[in-house]
Amino acid sequence: MSDTGQAGCLEMKLCLLLLLFCLCHLGLTEDPSPGAPDVFDPVDEDEETEDTLHGCRKKAFSSEEHQAIGGAIEQLGLQLLENLPIGPQQPNVILSPLSLAFALAQLTLGACNETEKLLLKSLHAHSLPCYHHILGSLVPHFRHTSLDVATRMYLRPGFEVKLSFVEDSLARYQSRPVPLVSVEEVNQWVENVTNGHIPNFLESIPHDVVLMLMNAVYFKGEWQTRFDPQATSKGAFYLDSQNSVSVDMMKSAQYPLRLLDDPELEAQVASFPFKGNTSFLIVLPLPGRANVSSMLPKLNISDLYRRLPQEKTMQVNLPKVKLQYRQELQEALTNMGLGSLFSGPDLSGISDQPLRVSSVRHASTVELSEEGVEASATTVVTSMRSSLPLLRQLSLPLRPHRRRLLDPPLHGHRHKPCS
Repeated sequence: MSDTGQAGCLEMKLCLLLLLFCLCHLGLTEDPSPGAPDVFDPVDEDEETEDTLHGCRKKAFSSEEHQAIGGAIEQLGLQLLENLPIGPQQPNVILSPLSLAFALAQLTLGACNETEKLLLKSLHAHSLPCYHHILGSLVPHFRHTSLDVATRMYLRPGFEVKLSFVEDSLARYQSRPVPLVSVEEVNQWVENVTNGHIPNFLESIPHDVVLMLMNAVYFKGEWQTRFDPQATSKGAFYLDSQNSVSVDMMKSAQYPLRLLDDPELEAQVASFPFKGNTSFLIVLPLPGRANVSSMLPKLNISDLYRRLPQEKTMQVNLPKVKLQYRQELQEALTNMGLGSLFSGPDLSGISDQPLRVSSVRHASTVELSEEGVEASATTVVTSMRSSLPLLRQLSLPLRPHRRRLLDPPLHGHRHKPCS
């Protein structure tokens, strides 16, 4: 990182930036974050679920439980990166696995039988009995940090949703139901939450969409050591081993960071500290020896943090860039084994009416400047009514006690009302 050639090696590795710094936040990896407050789980005291048997109603979770969730989110992000297209039309991939995890996790609350198992497997949550409680407890926790998370559930007027799903979404992920009125209102909400970084997220909303599970995240981190704007000048930003473009390059002759040369990963790993309990991790494949695709199967962020040496000062060149990314994730999720979500899933925990997922859309931005990093992301899972095969329609049992949005709350043991 001490000369222009090495700085240029950042090339398309910026695809990992948003992925990595979201996970370096407040104990979600094993990067030490002293002083982080306990994570609280806002649970209705009258609520009694199967999760209670696993002690999930406790008010604070351990650092080991946080790291387990962080590991699950990390694996989800890496797996998705392996299945996303990268090419001339989309050279940079900027991904927030945290946003995607919130979206798929909320959908899991209404999934049943094999669909629920597939979602939990993809979320790497099947071995974490308190997954929803720990992940959901991060929503209020992040309000005290430099990362904001907001969630929302849009319902088409007239669509009958089970009250249990609404209650669970609110209790676990603070996702309140809102009438689905217009694409303008949805886009305005996303733009507001992301501090204006993601405008006009959706072009339109099909008339047959009845449910939208949404979240948005916004991060603003200030470098512990800022770059001097007067030192910023044009430099080479390498797109590959041979091609480069001229960009503004932030420069420092003595910048404090932790740097690791990893021969097995065939990469350099640099950790840039932010003020507070966050850091920015950059993985730089060595020129001519590795690329993003070859690194992903070997990448273990917590392990990298354990092996990072002590901080030292060195010469650094870092590109001053602003990148945007938007992608429909249906193909990537299908490649990950979730294709049934878009054809014939069991979402009977959401509604008695058969549903299928019609789209999972993701957008994200990241901007590096002399002051720090600003990043944002949003994910929406849209669902529409689906026709069931005749055989399944005839085999559905009669359920005289159906719970809908306007039904009064029921007390006692609350099992997921699957068909």
